[in-house]
Amino acid sequence: MNSESTSVAAPLEQFLQSKSKGGDGSGNYRRNLERSVDDFLEWLEADPHSDGTFDEVNERTFRRYARDLTGRELKPGTIRTYYANVSAYIGWCVREGLLEANYAQRNVAKEPLPENDGRRSGDQQAWTDKDRTRITRYVDERAHNAVDEKGFDAIREFRDRAIVYVLCYSGVRGGEIFADPKDDRRNGLRWADVSLEDRKMTVLAKKQNWSDRSLTKQSVNPMSRYKKILDPASGDWPVFPTFHLPTLYKTLRTGLRDEHGWTPEKIETTVDELTGQHDVFEVLREYKLIPPSINTDGARRIMQRLCEDAEISLDDKHGYLAPHGGRRGAGEVMVRQRGFTAAARLLDNSEEVVRKSYSHIEAKEMARDAGDAFAEHDT
Repeated sequence: MNSESTSVAAPLEQFLQSKSKGGDGSGNYRRNLERSVDDFLEWLEADPHSDGTFDEVNERTFRRYARDLTGRELKPGTIRTYYANVSAYIGWCVREGLLEANYAQRNVAKEPLPENDGRRSGDQQAWTDKDRTRITRYVDERAHNAVDEKGFDAIREFRDRAIVYVLCYSGVRGGEIFADPKDDRRNGLRWADVSLEDRKMTVLAKKQNWSDRSLTKQSVNPMSRYKKILDPASGDWPVFPTFHLPTLYKTLRTGLRDEHGWTPEKIETTVDELTGQHDVFEVLREYKLIPPSINTDGARRIMQRLCEDAEISLDDKHGYLAPHGGRRGAGEVMVRQRGFTAAARLLDNSEEVVRKSYSHIEAKEMARDAGDAFAEHDT
């Protein structure tokens, strides 16, 4: 494709499909991307300095667009999100060979944008009390309805419920409980590393050491109900297995061939009789085969889908309750209710790091205390 004659709008649908990650492309993240890029394309069409093709795109184009955004009645965070989404699109176009560089990332292009100097500790997503209430109520209702309709076939709904509760209340990192495609050591939390009686799970921490992390009383019951329905064949099973059928069928075929010596004909006869996840898990249990864990990308897609179904939408770069926001939200609660030392223990971080990450809370409380002190002094 020749960049000199290609419209900047031409590859948009292909870009959006690449961000759907194999789904139906109806998620909030895709919609937010599309809304931002459409805004840029409309502006570009009206820009007298551009003909709408990649040939006329340069850093001055994005400087003008950034200046236009800042002139609107938008919050600084919204302006930065719009611009970041457009930059993501342009970066993808660069990787596709349509443009030689991502001019949106040039310093001269970004100068008109509102400052984001990284000093505001409260800028990152943190699940609020309202967020926790809405998402937990939704997954509770979804799981209970599913068990009434499907009984022990309701594995997916109870898995998703357990994921939400663990993210809400444990302060754990996603990379500590989900598989990481880039790290062979991180293959997902295993049932052998979970003790519901002791309310703990042992994870490979960010510092590459094995660390015991807390399972609060709020998450124990969802985990216990889910374990009963999942009925893992051994402690080697992942706590949060994938339910992607092609992956499960591949695991089944490979295991029956390599570990049990089945012939291809026998394998296909067995697989052809399976009608869904419940049947597949029955065979996996019977032959003590281990399904793969969901990975961090899969966990993000689950949260995106749950938020979409629950009609929860956030005005940030994610547009949904991203897994790391659960950790941030848990940290906020602990800092406010128990202080920085207790929050550091829950989050498996140093107190110094936690104080820096949640300094906005300390500043607000100090302002209140100082105001009270001056009021008492002046009366």
